[in-house]
Amino acid sequence: MNKLWTTLIAGLLSTSAAWSAQQQTSIEVSELYCPSCPYIAADAVKTIESVEIIEADYDKDAETIVFLISYDDAITTPEAIAEAPMQYGYPGRVLDDTSGS
Repeated sequence: MNKLWTTLIAGLLSTSAAWSAQQQTSIEVSELYCPSCPYIAADAVKTIESVEIIEADYDKDAETIVFLISYDDAITTPEAIAEAPMQYGYPGRVLDDTSGS
């Protein structure tokens, strides 16, 4: 019976990895008051494992940047990614979920 449970649990763990996938979403980071701020915010976002910035749209007048990012949903969440720039004082928020999930 122990072997049956071990096999069942191992099977469930291996299939959950198959359910993970690269996702995309947009994150807005605000309060970017200096020329270095967008770069610092981008570095903070990229510190999250599996995150890649696909494109960035910086609005100097609004002092915001919107990152279109891809990430592995088995490793992180959009909310965790949006929180990363806060370590430098830049609030972030998830704008949408373009992955369809």
